[in-house]
Amino acid sequence: MISYFDSFGIKLKLIFYTFLLVIYFSFTPQSFANDNNKNLENVYQLLQEKNFKDGLQELKVLAEENNVEAQLLFSKILFSGDLTPQDFEASYFWGSSALLGGLNKSNIIIEKLSEYLTDDKIKKIKENLRVFLEKKALGKDKRAIIQIAKLYETFLEQPDYVNAYTWYSIAVAQGIKTAKNKRDEILNELNEKDLLEAQTLSIKLFKQINN
Repeated sequence: MISYFDSFGIKLKLIFYTFLLVIYFSFTPQSFANDNNKNLENVYQLLQEKNFKDGLQELKVLAEENNVEAQLLFSKILFSGDLTPQDFEASYFWGSSALLGGLNKSNIIIEKLSEYLTDDKIKKIKENLRVFLEKKALGKDKRAIIQIAKLYETFLEQPDYVNAYTWYSIAVAQGIKTAKNKRDEILNELNEKDLLEAQTLSIKLFKQINN
């Protein structure tokens, strides 16, 4: 006869392994194609071995290095609270960064988190994300240049077309060809004064990035 505690322990194990399977199948083999994502695969291995402390620490480092796959995984873990206490603010932060980095699956978790966070709290998180991405962009992180451009274009209560144009313009100048259409679209949203301001700022920041 199985005791209550044995039954409870079995349920916990089932929950844990189900969680690992969700993590695993969220990232296809193609996700681990480059060296950066080999580190993410190592995180999964550490979690599978129940080395949660090292796994989560390595995952956090990858997220801070602007690995969007790591950011999404970290966001999921912080939301679920299965391997570390729930932290909805941090989950929203990393999920938003991943979304701006092109991982549309992040939308699901961001929508859920919006039910628990106040508008003021979300506004503060977005400002912290802006600071994070700008620092990365100024450090020649090309992905961050696109992320911060998207943030200004679509992620604020009111679009900031001056700064969106500024960063898309920098992206094009940095060789990111996919940013050209976005830059030209936003160009039509600017009056002469705003365009002059945006171009002056983009030249200044471009020099700062490449010095």
